Amino acid sequence: MRILIPTLCLALILTACGLKRSNPLDPNGHSGIIIPSPVTGLHATSSGTGAPNKYVELGWESNSSTNTDGYYIYRGLSYNSAYARIDTVLSVNSYSHNTNVLPGDYYYSVSAFKNYNGSKLEGRISSRLFVRVPN
Repeated sequence: MRILIPTLCLALILTACGLKRSNPLDPNGHSGIIIPSPVTGLHATSSGTGAPNKYVELGWESNSSTNTDGYYIYRGLSYNSAYARIDTVLSVNSYSHNTNVLPGDYYYSVSAFKNYNGSKLEGRISSRLFVRVPN
């Protein structure tokens, strides 16, 4: 019994080291996978005070087309709230959010994605950007 337990522990450790990576989007298991670069330079403008139609215009620095096919746009109602994906844009570095925009404070983030055989590999989400839409 004194030998059995250490032997079982050693066997468990040795078999756990043989991790098989079966995720087709895992860059560590597949050398041809390129992770999309993080989105940088996120900036915004919003509709002015008294504007009848409220909107938020977002812009950012474009990623290389070799690692990015499009971008996901996220919006939250506070810095630490849950963020909802509100849209997807392809091959552009700007977005106009003009539906369901009411006066108030919002936080926006953007991430890049790359298509691989019908699946999308999403890169890191950008830092949050505060935007105030005035009355």
